[in-house]
Amino acid sequence: MSLNKEKSLNVASRTSMPPMGVKVCRDWYATPAGQAALARVQSVVGRMTADIFGYHALETGVLAGQNTFLQESRIAHQIALGVAAGENGSVVGTPEQLPFAFSNIDLVIASHALDCTGQPHQVLREIERVLVPEGHCILVGFNPFSFKGVGRLRHLHNWDAQPCHFYSTFRVRDWLSVLGFDVRETVSAGFCPVLGGNYLFQRTRWLDHLGEKFHFMTGNVYIIHAQKKVSNMTPLLPARKVKPLLKPGMIVNPGAGRVSRQEPDNAK
Repeated sequence: MSLNKEKSLNVASRTSMPPMGVKVCRDWYATPAGQAALARVQSVVGRMTADIFGYHALETGVLAGQNTFLQESRIAHQIALGVAAGENGSVVGTPEQLPFAFSNIDLVIASHALDCTGQPHQVLREIERVLVPEGHCILVGFNPFSFKGVGRLRHLHNWDAQPCHFYSTFRVRDWLSVLGFDVRETVSAGFCPVLGGNYLFQRTRWLDHLGEKFHFMTGNVYIIHAQKKVSNMTPLLPARKVKPLLKPGMIVNPGAGRVSRQEPDNAK
């Protein structure tokens, strides 16, 4: 397949993500509160990716192939890695084992890949592995400390029986720092109650405007933009050999540097 002729590629993924967790996540995004949060996430990710250049961009996680976050991206070749085998493609892979070579991807967008896995550290290591030096990573996940309690989704849908976990932005940022990423920006989205119908959503819509205006970090969803940093290795040059002023066996002339005074002939 020619990379120049193909704008995007949908890739199926046989993954360890629990089907129930993926379904609940997608079902929530179909609610009024979820749709509002998704619109905000797409806007923020679009702004973050607008000035990122490169050759290959990858979407992975729950929303990959369902909602594209690369509409504003200038990267031509875009790959969507789905979460179930047979989803819009034939290449098989998982977020824990990305089917790409080392340092080959310029941008990775992972939506809820950390929430719906039992190996969050492995997911981040894989993202770091496939990214080129100075490559960009955008993580989207649920905030366990959201103002209106997105954590209630776990108990109502029996997520405790699934390998799903919600991690705070502080912990995720710490993991990224350990892997050598520079966290450039953290944004929170979706401040309305996670449960309830359209009536409750309309009555609490002002929470979204308030949270976005004052940049509160208590939204239901977080967006973290990080960049892979590679330390520049400065080569150690061999020390210069300084020639000694005195060599062994050299006789020092005590009169060196003195100027002898010569008297004129007529002074005799």
